[in-house]
Amino acid sequence: MQATFGIALPVFGIAVGVCAFTVVLSVMGGFVQGLKKRLLGVEPHIEIVVREGFGRIPENPELLTRLPELSKDIIAVTPFMKSDVIVQSSRKPMTALLWGIDPGKAEAVMQFKTYFAAPEDSFSALSEDAAVDSQSLSSDENHSSGTFPTLFAGEKLLEILDTEAGERLTLISTQPDEGLGGFAPTQQPVVVAGSFQTGSLTHDSKVIFTRLKVVQKFMDAEGEWSGIQVALREPLDAEKVSLTLNNALKSEGLRAKPWTESNKALLKALRLERWGMSFVLYMVILVGCFSITITLVLAVRRKAREMAILRSIGLRRIDLGLLYLCKGGSIGIVGVLLGLGSGLILLQIVSRIPLSVIEDAYPGHGLPVLVSWPDLLGVSIGSLVLSIIAAIWPAVEVMRIDPVETLSDRAV
Repeated sequence: MQATFGIALPVFGIAVGVCAFTVVLSVMGGFVQGLKKRLLGVEPHIEIVVREGFGRIPENPELLTRLPELSKDIIAVTPFMKSDVIVQSSRKPMTALLWGIDPGKAEAVMQFKTYFAAPEDSFSALSEDAAVDSQSLSSDENHSSGTFPTLFAGEKLLEILDTEAGERLTLISTQPDEGLGGFAPTQQPVVVAGSFQTGSLTHDSKVIFTRLKVVQKFMDAEGEWSGIQVALREPLDAEKVSLTLNNALKSEGLRAKPWTESNKALLKALRLERWGMSFVLYMVILVGCFSITITLVLAVRRKAREMAILRSIGLRRIDLGLLYLCKGGSIGIVGVLLGLGSGLILLQIVSRIPLSVIEDAYPGHGLPVLVSWPDLLGVSIGSLVLSIIAAIWPAVEVMRIDPVETLSDRAV
């Protein structure tokens, strides 16, 4: 009974570590995959911008035609214009990022269809001006009724502004122009055509989309672009495609900026968090391996006479050492199998049962899960290797047993 408990303890320790490793890395992988999908759904895979600084590039329709020819991985391109603005509703102001797009091409580049609040909404609604909902106008605004450029805004931004679709907003430039009365900000009335919700607070509370021509006129930058957005067949190949584009565009003073560069800080933080969690979980497995060492050392000292008898009938020292290494390895194998099995079962449970803690981010779903079999294979092999290493000390102890001294009357 005591021996069984001594073996079960290290097996349980390794199983707990492997189970925790399986669950934590799989949930973290699911979270990172979902985050990347959201980022790639609202941001371009690659942006073509000026090589130095934050300048603008002149309109170049010929470049739009030439870019897809530079790489077979490019599936769509569209120009864009960005600027920081102040959005003024009838109730309060708010800073935002004004994003001018080509309504006919942006849909293919940004994959935004699933994020619109209404299923029938699309960027094509930006193509024409719209009339303001007369009920949203106060008495002193009646003189401003008419048709104005349309825009889409994040639901969180509209909530902060206390504004709904059909109501009017005013865009105010953060870079005042010099007019007849001195410096005064440029203003542009617009109508809210609809909203979107991406799940990213940065986009839902800051970004507004309207026509490229509207933004160019508003910024007094007609005939210029902030850059060109590029969509790829495989977004994860953005860095490789960027190298190809950089070689082709270097002479024109342009460069390709992949989405990984724009989100470098976030991706680095996620990578460091993953390494940190892996280190902690390996420490849990290592504690289980210490139990193997202690259990087998005690077994060697408890069964020293039996080991001496085996040596006296012809068993070699190396054979006894290999026997204890195999014991450590077998404990590791059983622990790994139990840990993987229980971890995969637990993942099935947490991925199917909705949790109130994550209801806002994943309504009606459990935790996001992405099982990485290469990672699990690495954890399993690493745990097995640690188990064998933990058995080295007991193996050395059993090899040092002297049959004559152990079996002599003095040793009894």
